[in-house]
Amino acid sequence: MSNPTKGAPKFGTTYATIAERLTRFRPEIKLDKYIKGGLYVGSTTLDGVSFEPKDWYELLVDLRIAKTPDGLQAFVEGNGPESPKHWAIDLSMAATIGKGFREIWRPKLSTRPLSVNDLPNRKRAAWNAGGSARFGEDPANTLDLSSLHFAVASDRCNVHIDQTGFVITGPDGQLIVDPDFGQHLVNELLWKSKAKAALPALLVDRVGIMLPSTSNDFSRVGLSADVRREKTYRLSVTASCSIRGDFECALTGSVAGEF
Repeated sequence: MSNPTKGAPKFGTTYATIAERLTRFRPEIKLDKYIKGGLYVGSTTLDGVSFEPKDWYELLVDLRIAKTPDGLQAFVEGNGPESPKHWAIDLSMAATIGKGFREIWRPKLSTRPLSVNDLPNRKRAAWNAGGSARFGEDPANTLDLSSLHFAVASDRCNVHIDQTGFVITGPDGQLIVDPDFGQHLVNELLWKSKAKAALPALLVDRVGIMLPSTSNDFSRVGLSADVRREKTYRLSVTASCSIRGDFECALTGSVAGEF
C-alpha cells in the first residue's frame, strides 16, 4: 500500500489519508476536484474534511456510481432515491446533514493456506481473546473495519472515516447492519461527535469507549486513552474487563506509528 503521507498536501495527514483512500474506487474520486472553498481539516480522520462544494450534485452522482475494484457498489445512500428505506442505515445517518453515504464493508476469504491446525477438534495453543487482555494479537492480521462516511449538502460537505464500519453484505448480497453498530453508535456518534458540546474537545478526542465488538471478539468492555500523540507515533493505554468466561480486568499499553 502506498504511504498516504508521501507527497501529502499542506493540509496534513488527515486530508492525505482520506484523499488517498478515495482514489481506490472506480472511477477514482479525487477530493480536490469538489472543493470550492471553506476548507476545514480535522485533527483526526474521524473529524475528517469539510468544505463548500463546487458542484454538490456532481458529487452525489459520483458517489452513487462509485464501484470497488471488483466492480461492486461502493456506497449505500441513506434513504436513497433508487433504493428502499433501510431503518437501521437511515438511523445511523440521522445526524447527517444533507445526503448521507456510507462505505459498504465486504468480508473477504483469507488467503492463508489451510493446515492441520484447521481440522475439527484439533487442540492448539492460542491466546484467549476473552481474557489475557488480548495479548498476542498479530497486528498484521487485524481486520480493517473502518468505512468512509459522506455528508453531502448544497452548501457544505464532510467526509470522514468511521473506525467501526457496520454496513456489510450478506450471503445473497443484501445490505446488513451488523452488531458493530453499537460500538459505532456509542463511541463515534454519541461520544466522539455529540459529547464535544459539553466536554473539552481534547478529552473527547483522546478517550475512547470500548464495547463488545468484532475487534475484541465481543468479549470486553472498557476505556482507552491516548496519553501521548505525536506526528509519527501514538502512545495509548486501555483499561478493560472481560464479559465472557472468567471475569478479569487488565490495564495495557500500546505504541503505534512510523519508526
